[in-house]
Amino acid sequence: MLSRRAFSLLIVDDEEGMRLGLEKALSLEGYRVTSAATGAEARRKSRGEKFDCAFVDLRLPDLIGTDLLSDLREAGTAVVIITAFATVDTAVRAMKLGAADYLQKPFDNQDIVALADRLCFGRSGARPSGALPGEGLVAASASMQNIVGTLRKVMDSEIPLLLQGESGTGKEMLARFVHSQSARAARPFVAINCAAIPPDLLESELFGHEKGSFTGAHATVTGRFEAAGAGTIFLDEIGDMGASLQTKLLRALEERAFEPVGSTRTIPLSARIIASTNSDLAALIREKKFRLDLYYRLKGVAVTIPPLRERREDIEPLLSFFLDTYRQRYNKPGVEITREAVRFLGSYQWPGNVREMKNAVESAVLLSEQSHPLLPRDFLLEGPGDASLPELWQLEREAIVEVLKKTGYNRSVASRELGMSRKTLYNKMKRYSIK
Repeated sequence: MLSRRAFSLLIVDDEEGMRLGLEKALSLEGYRVTSAATGAEARRKSRGEKFDCAFVDLRLPDLIGTDLLSDLREAGTAVVIITAFATVDTAVRAMKLGAADYLQKPFDNQDIVALADRLCFGRSGARPSGALPGEGLVAASASMQNIVGTLRKVMDSEIPLLLQGESGTGKEMLARFVHSQSARAARPFVAINCAAIPPDLLESELFGHEKGSFTGAHATVTGRFEAAGAGTIFLDEIGDMGASLQTKLLRALEERAFEPVGSTRTIPLSARIIASTNSDLAALIREKKFRLDLYYRLKGVAVTIPPLRERREDIEPLLSFFLDTYRQRYNKPGVEITREAVRFLGSYQWPGNVREMKNAVESAVLLSEQSHPLLPRDFLLEGPGDASLPELWQLEREAIVEVLKKTGYNRSVASRELGMSRKTLYNKMKRYSIK
């Protein structure tokens, strides 16, 4: 089985922070990475080494990123164009010129890794060793196994999917799993949070707009629906969409076509639609805040993801996955976790669900000392896990205060006595409001 070490990647971006960040993120996951700040430098390096995949910023100081396409493609390199949404129309043209995909700023490092995996391993017919389909999707519990089983049956169909569940349960992760395992995997996965964009801008974000169609429309912009092509559109927090746009979305879904704002052009809607919400859509429908006909159009197949506290069989596998992920990312292979911490995390209620666990494990690993296994107190959570540990947080606070008083509030000396780093001590003082 191939490992990521078998593949060589090229990063081309003149912004040093972005370039170094991408290089570090991909290197920590095992890829061999080379970077370049200009088009000329990228051409020079590509003549001396064959790259499996290249991530190229659209705007470079000496040329446009698409100018590198033909050179890199001739060498057998899959090229991903990195672009801001304001220039997605250019990215779509890049796809027509032969780009393998495009990535919109801002993006999460996991998006880059997932895309590199798809392009590198997809072309080789392999899968990265140790990687799970869907990048962290865990289905140890019967409820999650049933959900995954249902989705596998409709993976390659065009039927819309509606994913429901509390915030942080992994709805986008499940949507990406469906996309990555479907026949559309080689096409774009385009996600948009309907709650994060002002209602008066959301329409043009989805459908695009023509130059001059409204105040501030200084250029024609391609919308997310067109940019997705025959891929997947993920409409997150669909319950927050305004009534007027609900009507336009319903029409687009029924006619499988749409018109950009201010245009008479009709564009086919080829993407598969996956919507998600943490709202009670039935209640919104009763309150006349969500259209019943749109609800039925979106729920071709509907699944409800249980909160993490109701599928405790998934807690330990998720914990193991996130520990492995962040041990690699932060180069801390020796970080272990005590059974006491596992028991504590297994009994914790996880109000923030999988997202809360991901953040808690990342911060614990990042702040950890290699020689000290992770204890319950190392996970910065909001409260105790169960009734058997009701005084854990108060006891820890009292111990910290006692040592601080004894050392005259010298944090360097106190941290050594407490067996933690100075940074960990500072974070705990902040958390426990210790002045």
